[in-house]
Amino acid sequence: MAYRRWSKLGIRALALALILAACGGTSNDGGTSTSTTSSPAETASPGGEQASTTTSAAEGETSELSFSVAEGWKAVALGPGVKPAVALDPSGAPGVTWLFEAVGEGFLAFAESSDDWMVQVLGEGYFYGPIGLAYDPDGTPSIVFHDHQADSLDPELGDLVRLFWDGSAWVEDIANDSGHDGWDATVVIGDDGVIHAAGVDPAQFGRTEGVEYYNNTGAGWDVTQIGSGPIPYQFNVALALDQSGSPSITYYDDTDQDLVFAHLENGSWNLERAAEEGNVGKYSSLAYDGEGRPAASFFHQTGSTEGEIVFALRGDDGWISETIGQLAAFSESNARRNSSLAFDSQGRAHVVFSDTQGVWYAVRGESGWEVQQIVQAGLPLGQLVSLAIDGDDRPHIAIYEVTQAQPLDGLVSYITTE
Repeated sequence: MAYRRWSKLGIRALALALILAACGGTSNDGGTSTSTTSSPAETASPGGEQASTTTSAAEGETSELSFSVAEGWKAVALGPGVKPAVALDPSGAPGVTWLFEAVGEGFLAFAESSDDWMVQVLGEGYFYGPIGLAYDPDGTPSIVFHDHQADSLDPELGDLVRLFWDGSAWVEDIANDSGHDGWDATVVIGDDGVIHAAGVDPAQFGRTEGVEYYNNTGAGWDVTQIGSGPIPYQFNVALALDQSGSPSITYYDDTDQDLVFAHLENGSWNLERAAEEGNVGKYSSLAYDGEGRPAASFFHQTGSTEGEIVFALRGDDGWISETIGQLAAFSESNARRNSSLAFDSQGRAHVVFSDTQGVWYAVRGESGWEVQQIVQAGLPLGQLVSLAIDGDDRPHIAIYEVTQAQPLDGLVSYITTE
């Protein structure tokens, strides 16, 4: 199979300028505690076969985060961009990927805590987020995203693309398929190393396929329509593996305004309604608990700027839902993944969620949900959050704040406990 190597690329000057523009200023201390911030300081010279772009988020000057964090939490500014995803390597160390969406000026970025948050700008192009990040059992990171594959929108072009690190270079692996695939991309890698991904071939471009599942066992990609029918991008798809390694997907049915749960069983996708009361199911996150039961967090929209974050668990008698918290400053034009769900080693559900003005962290205890606001916004927040829980039950979160509306730009940060 053909791969394209992304390492040693010359990077467009604008991408470099955007990273350097984040430098300067001081750490923010305008809230209940000080946001610990740091930002790019060193950059390799672009151009030439051996050039790559890297910056350190742990040294040099600091980027100012406009938000404040609650006592016991800290934040690190990683760099300019939007729509980040966080994942943990096999040792439990976090990595974060993000992107900048602009015709002729877009780029992908990646940084790991184990590398002092050294930011790698992986390549330039016309990309779309949200994007996905996962590590295989050997610690190899994979990033999935939608690549327009042209400088202007062409519904006949565009695929889900995976970038992975082969030990010396970032390598591009395209899931070739008809249509304009891979919007709202997400990825999970099984214990057996099999790569599972999901995305949307959107109705906005006249496509009828809707949600698609991508599978790569090492011999190339298989692409399957799961039976959703036509749906738009922008409301997210979520992906998780059950205890046997079989994939499940949640997505929003915009016609009936329901949350749909789809599971691959005996070679066929079975679809069921996980939530139907009201306008429910946008921006879902999916995970399995310690007993092997699927669970989801999602948005229940109750007004133009209001709604609630809901947790649903599938038991023997079907799906049971409960409200976690309320949002009062929601903006649909900017939202993508406004909640993220994970389970800890004790089987407790953790959910982080956001509107434009704050980020909240919730843990399901014996008596209900314990909710804490962990971020108070300065600039509007991007309403995309990504959560991972390590083996010590410590949270790792990625968010971004909006610094520019058109084209959308922001400042990506990583948040964890002190």
